[in-house]
Amino acid sequence: MSEILKFAYPREIFDRAPESHRLGYLLFGQLWNDSIILSRQLLTARTKPPAGRSDPDMHGQIATEFLNLRLLASRLSEGFELLKEMGRFLPSWKSDLSEEAVDGMQAIRSYFNQSEAPLRLIRNKLGFHQDVALARQSLAGIGEDELVDYRGRFYATTLFMSAEALHLRALAILFGVESSREALSILAEDSLRLLGEFNKVCQGYHDWFMGAHILPEFGPERAERISLESAPAIEDIVTPFFANFAGMKAQFDAQVERPDAE
Repeated sequence: MSEILKFAYPREIFDRAPESHRLGYLLFGQLWNDSIILSRQLLTARTKPPAGRSDPDMHGQIATEFLNLRLLASRLSEGFELLKEMGRFLPSWKSDLSEEAVDGMQAIRSYFNQSEAPLRLIRNKLGFHQDVALARQSLAGIGEDELVDYRGRFYATTLFMSAEALHLRALAILFGVESSREALSILAEDSLRLLGEFNKVCQGYHDWFMGAHILPEFGPERAERISLESAPAIEDIVTPFFANFAGMKAQFDAQVERPDAE
């Protein structure tokens, strides 16, 4: 049976842990939240509706998937910078954390210590920043049939696939490969592999913290069990890019016209 445990422990118990331990627990928690949300959005972007996809929906899926993949790669790159501070949060991490977590740390370090690691490259060029020089290099590589844009009545239903074509070409140039498809495969493979290593470290730290500071006084028997039986199956979740905003626009316009209405 699918379920989660809700731990709503008192602040008093949490505050008994050293500040550095608490800070690490929360920062690694945010790193994992960001990583799993981005990876889930990436996963649902790929899910096809039962009726199949139109060309516009396929283009929306490509844009959404590419965005989430770039952001996930960049977030993991930032996560590596956080892991460099592990010794400040837990000086004895090599002996206190599980063997799996320590192995994960070593794998992450080994990857990002490469100057040309794809996730390191994308962070400053196509992830959190846009590199104009790289974009200029990519202009000539846009194909004859790739200048496709969708202009909607609302800006929320506007999609510039021409921009996606530019950045997909830029990805290939950045990684030094011939095709955008090959570059995407490299990015996806490295992102998902490193996500698994970050999971080992974050899970390892959280398990250690809970075991050392929370569970001795607030055990699993005090947690609230929440069933996920009624939750939607992940393979049934579809998130199309194009949606009808007419009703939302009408509600917004009505609120603007009656700003004092309750």
